[in-house]
Amino acid sequence: MIRRLLRAPVVLVLPAALLFGACAEDLTTADSCPVLCPGQQLDILDVVIDPAIVFDSTLRAFPLQGYEESLLLASRGDTLDTRPIIRFDTLTRVFTPKSDTVRPVTYVDSATLRIRLVKTKIKIPRTFFVDAYDVGDTTRVDSMPTNLLPFFVAGRLLGSLQVDSATFIDSSIVKIVLDTARLRPIIETPGRVLRIGLRLRSTESGAVLVTASDDATNGPVVRYRVSADTAVAAIEVRPISFTPRVPMNVNGDLSDYLLIADAPNIQAAGRFTVGGLPGNRTYLRFNIPRWLTDSTAVLRAQLEFVQDPVYGLDEKDSITVRAQVVLAGVAITDLNRAARLLAPAGFFVGDAIRVAPADSGIVRIEINTLLRNWRTTLGVQSIPSALILRSEVEGNSAQGVRFFGRNAAPGLRPRLRVSYVPNIRFGQP
Repeated sequence: MIRRLLRAPVVLVLPAALLFGACAEDLTTADSCPVLCPGQQLDILDVVIDPAIVFDSTLRAFPLQGYEESLLLASRGDTLDTRPIIRFDTLTRVFTPKSDTVRPVTYVDSATLRIRLVKTKIKIPRTFFVDAYDVGDTTRVDSMPTNLLPFFVAGRLLGSLQVDSATFIDSSIVKIVLDTARLRPIIETPGRVLRIGLRLRSTESGAVLVTASDDATNGPVVRYRVSADTAVAAIEVRPISFTPRVPMNVNGDLSDYLLIADAPNIQAAGRFTVGGLPGNRTYLRFNIPRWLTDSTAVLRAQLEFVQDPVYGLDEKDSITVRAQVVLAGVAITDLNRAARLLAPAGFFVGDAIRVAPADSGIVRIEINTLLRNWRTTLGVQSIPSALILRSEVEGNSAQGVRFFGRNAAPGLRPRLRVSYVPNIRFGQP
């Protein structure tokens, strides 16, 4: 821990009216408080907490499978391959013709899958295809790439859509025509499910986002006609999942999710990472001296990291890394769970890092407000001394960044620089 003493005019965050009002008073008694007036010299101290972190850990698979806000549909050679999976476990198998009784569906026509495609910052190929495959198989754990990838073959192709970049706007609702000859047996057979896997196919590298089912307006929809009689309305089916049944309530999250067939590995020994696919978050725990939080007025606090370059995919394109405060108490020992119990972005820590994967050197995050809130009251801290670092494009980009951890050499490990003054006590001494 290194301290440096400076002598400078103190800058106090006080309302202007109070400041000027105090200095207008005739403060000539022995009990007057000259600290209220400009020009008073106070000692500003600098301290470097090194090492600043007592624990760091990289946590994987964020957002959780099924919690993605958008589904990345990408094909970038042998570097990145991601495929959205959409489950339709409830299909309409009966219908009621006008002035008739309920009858089973034996006719399927004009079947389509409607999805919304959104541009990413990756250049759209001049021409690309979105292929839809039948990947339904409830006899295996069909949320794992090793079990689902064999289904992306010609014999299971349900339909394809060709997209031209010249006519593709920032976001487009598109319809993939589905092969009714393949779809009809699925609808006619009770118990069978329709699960569609999407794959981007192009001679060029490309990536788009597919709007997830949480968006009731723009989420995926399967539509088909069950009668040649146009007076009978077409059926529309939205995503729903019935598996897995254990643990409870997990199935609801898997109505659609991202299958990662291939992605670059950005992890390295002695470093912690942020971003990538599956998304990484870093958990950092601090042990700040109590005298610094409880007995000083913090003027500035900067958390410093040394970045380790990551080369490869989009290495020069910047991403934003944000720090969020962990709200989970000491009773929660599962770090992955703690990494989801966070204060909203910008709360306590308004600063962020804007870096490219290939960058190197020192980066800083201002945590002034947070350090002030790590003080104790009757020996108890209101919030834990822990932070999560996460990417703002978590789950939607394979870009990731890497920093040296607490066990690195002294010049590389994280440290905290704080400028402070001793607590100022107003009134009679």
